[in-house]
Amino acid sequence: MALLMVMLLSLLVYGIAERRMRAALAEQKETLPNQIGLEVETPTLRWIFQLLYGINYLDISLGEQHHQAIEGITPLKQKILQLFGKGVAEIYRISCA
Repeated sequence: MALLMVMLLSLLVYGIAERRMRAALAEQKETLPNQIGLEVETPTLRWIFQLLYGINYLDISLGEQHHQAIEGITPLKQKILQLFGKGVAEIYRISCA
């Protein structure tokens, strides 16, 4: 029963995130490329996650110096992250349009 509850909550969060992404795309009259390169207004969240693949957080320590960097953010990935809202944009250190 506990595993079923976790699965149901996961699907609920997934559905809400997909709905919010699609609503943000519709509100801003934007599209995203699908698997074959055509622009679509209703991508799946699974495809969005695949598009975001390759963003890396680097934590670099050189003696007393400590630096953090995020790499791999392309213009398409930045567009997607901005669609998720201000909170996500702040996490990835990008400006929210």
